[in-house]
Amino acid sequence: MGGIDRGSLVKYGGMDVGTVSEIALPDNEKSGIGLKIKVAKKAPVRIDSEAFVTSIGLMADQHIEISSGTPGAPLLQPGSVLKSKEVLNFMQMAEPLSEVSDQLQEMMDGLNALLGDKNRQHFSSMMANMDSLSSEGRKSFLKLSTNLEILTDRFAAVGKSLDELMARGVLEKSLENVETTTEEARVLITAIQNLVSEFQGVVSSNGTSIVDIMENFQFASQNLEEFTRIVKERPWLLVRKAAPPERKMP
Repeated sequence: MGGIDRGSLVKYGGMDVGTVSEIALPDNEKSGIGLKIKVAKKAPVRIDSEAFVTSIGLMADQHIEISSGTPGAPLLQPGSVLKSKEVLNFMQMAEPLSEVSDQLQEMMDGLNALLGDKNRQHFSSMMANMDSLSSEGRKSFLKLSTNLEILTDRFAAVGKSLDELMARGVLEKSLENVETTTEEARVLITAIQNLVSEFQGVVSSNGTSIVDIMENFQFASQNLEEFTRIVKERPWLLVRKAAPPERKMP
């Protein structure tokens, strides 16, 4: 009942219809404060009308407002008890706003501290470091890209040189030389075998060693023949790990 005294206005539908004539204090903690009001006879106060404390503005005095009740409900007789209800007034509604205002002020103080000179300098320094790292990263990437391009060009040049060798028949000529050398080696080995056979009877005490030598020569000759055959069949093994692609007929 804050703001209500004897003589406070009583309104009905916003119109002045009476005043507070008496304030009765409660007999115990469970009882509420009682008010006795005088209302004009022309005010249609009904049995389900309710009274509450309110004001028409922040600076206006508190008064008792009576609701109109249900249309058609019986009128309340003089001396009867009028129901009451709690309604938030402007001051009560302003209390949460005051708390919000305090929180906003605290938030603004924190924001100002965050955006202080020291933090702004720290943020500027951090951004400068990020720009520097980004610039160095771009330079390193460009250098790596350039090196990769150079390496690719060199591989292409090596491949082109090998293709030119294949096209000119250099490998075929080398294979012919290997074949000629192999044939000459075979003739030489045959001559040595004949010579050893003739000499074997003379130096019979060393016969076993000479036979071993001849067998080794024969084994080497077979290996040389096998190598010549493989090179003839797959000459690309001298320059490549895999077989060359088949040439398309024009």
